[in-house]
Amino acid sequence: MIVAQSESQIITPRHTYNKDQFEKDVQVFSRMLGVRGLSEGDRVILKSGNSYWFVVTLFSLCQLAVSIAVVDEQIQADELGQIYADIGANCILTDAAPDIPEATILIIESMIQEKAVYEYWAGEVSSSPIHIDKWMEMNDALILFSSGTTGKPKGIVKSGCTFMDNIRSSVQAMKYVPGDRFLPIVPFSHFYGISLIFSWWLTQCSLIICNHKNLWSVVSSVIKEKATVVDANPSAFYAFIRMLLRKPDQLEQVKNTSVRMWCVGGSPLTKDLEEKFGEVFGHRLLNGYGLSELGNVAMGTLENPEGCGRPLPGVEISVRDEKGIERAEGEVGEVWIRTPGCMEGYLHQEELTRSVIQDGWFKTGDLGFLQEGNLHVIGRNGKSVNRMGYTFSPVYIENQISRLGYRSCVVPLDDEKKGTLLVVFVESESTQELSQLRKNINRMLPTYMYPDILLLVTQFPLNRNGKLDRLQLERMAQERVMVQEV
Repeated sequence: MIVAQSESQIITPRHTYNKDQFEKDVQVFSRMLGVRGLSEGDRVILKSGNSYWFVVTLFSLCQLAVSIAVVDEQIQADELGQIYADIGANCILTDAAPDIPEATILIIESMIQEKAVYEYWAGEVSSSPIHIDKWMEMNDALILFSSGTTGKPKGIVKSGCTFMDNIRSSVQAMKYVPGDRFLPIVPFSHFYGISLIFSWWLTQCSLIICNHKNLWSVVSSVIKEKATVVDANPSAFYAFIRMLLRKPDQLEQVKNTSVRMWCVGGSPLTKDLEEKFGEVFGHRLLNGYGLSELGNVAMGTLENPEGCGRPLPGVEISVRDEKGIERAEGEVGEVWIRTPGCMEGYLHQEELTRSVIQDGWFKTGDLGFLQEGNLHVIGRNGKSVNRMGYTFSPVYIENQISRLGYRSCVVPLDDEKKGTLLVVFVESESTQELSQLRKNINRMLPTYMYPDILLLVTQFPLNRNGKLDRLQLERMAQERVMVQEV
């Protein structure tokens, strides 16, 4: 497949690259990687932060038709070394050299510096369209690593064809246009980020790259670079709102920008955030639902912003109870998905793959419901809690607290007397007394769901995926319980 990108740009804080420069850099990098021994069918780990050269490297590897294993830039050397051995990688392309003696390491910055020398000796390289046909034919074109809630990375194997077909359907559903300017506030190394890179490429629009970890950099990019499509996870939007409410001048500037779509994904959108964003910015947050294993599943659009929107063409959604029986419309259950965008499987984990796929249906582990054809996702299913003779999901408590205007996380711990101890974390900068908050929460719940311990935090800890770090909260809950017992 060849895509010509008229008027397409990549805009960074220091430089703007046009289509010709980008295509030329991809051709040069492809040749340089070939000189270093990479060839069709090899497997390469890409570990890098968001940058123009991440995008160049990604498409260079696609053009070489190698299997690309994308890992988070914050991954530690021991974990990276384990992945390197497990997947049989030929080399690691990265920003900084990790301490992995057995690995072949290529530093992207070194290649950038050597590019001019290569062009001098090899001669001028002309711009030409990027070819990824052979990469699309690979069953292991892309391997995405997801730690989930266990902390142990899983290699999610995607074929090039199904991945690109899913991206193409997403582009059509969202009605992106060449005049758009994408601003992703998400890591490029995760499915959300990488899907936006390929959406940019197919749309032939412009891509704005800023320091997504610095919200003032984001604000500057929204205003200065005239972003039209902004994507972020819920945690980033919470922080975005808190920051701009303290800076009314900048808030007015953001409200009057050319952004036509504010999009959210990566974690469930709470009613609290949806309402706050609408009040502050006067726009709906367009919610979407997808998984690394499945690609994009459903997408809220300007024409239909309800819930996570309707499923993409060819995607089927079923909401089922714990026995696998389909729920009626509006009833909450586990979300099952059947889609042509499904992964090939978890790398070297056949048993795990079989456990989540049943007759072509992928069991997501997420709770949700269908309403008038739109998918609504409310959170992770998790394990059911047995407490005082009742069985229920902690997600119910979190949803009730969200109706009070708060984000929360329920951590269930084993307890001999009650069966389960409920530690509830609430994110709040409010000066409201804890006792009053507890009374308000208890009014929303049956007695067997009352929190045993209620803790306020100004901001939830996040994992490297930008999602709420439940493992860290569990450690905090256990420490608090131990202190109380002493």
